[in-house]
Amino acid sequence: MIIEMSNMETTKIHEFLISALSPLPVTLISTVGATGIFNAAPFSAVAPISWKPPLICVSVGSKNGRKKHTTDNIDFSGDFVINIMSVDFLKPLVQAAGNYPGEVSEIERIGLTALPAQKVKSPLIKEAQVSFECQLAQRIELGTGENVRWVYFGEVLIMHLKDDILTAGDIDPLKLGGMGYLGKGPLGKRLFCRTRDILQS
Repeated sequence: MIIEMSNMETTKIHEFLISALSPLPVTLISTVGATGIFNAAPFSAVAPISWKPPLICVSVGSKNGRKKHTTDNIDFSGDFVINIMSVDFLKPLVQAAGNYPGEVSEIERIGLTALPAQKVKSPLIKEAQVSFECQLAQRIELGTGENVRWVYFGEVLIMHLKDDILTAGDIDPLKLGGMGYLGKGPLGKRLFCRTRDILQS
């Protein structure tokens, strides 16, 4: 089968790319807006792209061609926090994808706890296994109309880790208990995987 991307609708392209390039990391990005309200939203279009300086790329789509709260907040504060949650927090992660009014603190609404960061305005998530305090380094806008996306490059200033995920000073993937996103299944349900079935070479 050969697929010509120009002949496909945006939503179908999205699902094909996500499903083929899987698993993608499941992250919860926390931000703060101009009114001081905290926001949390799940993202899988997240990748480390540089080590010195340590840069992580985050791609944020639009909603009917308009900015999401995450986009507005990063543009306001110039920073964001990427949180890695264990599989035990899948339910609040899914809840964070809901449509909440701008005056609602989503972190509190989904049952998680916001903590002050050390170098950025955006909050940490207390329950996260790992949190990256990121300062905005560059912003790129791609596409137009309903297909517009904003790509943010954040420099990691501080990395917070729970002590019990470390073995001999390194992050132990078995203790981290992170999740991967596999895209949508045949019935439209979002599919995730645990990252505990690890191969060694």
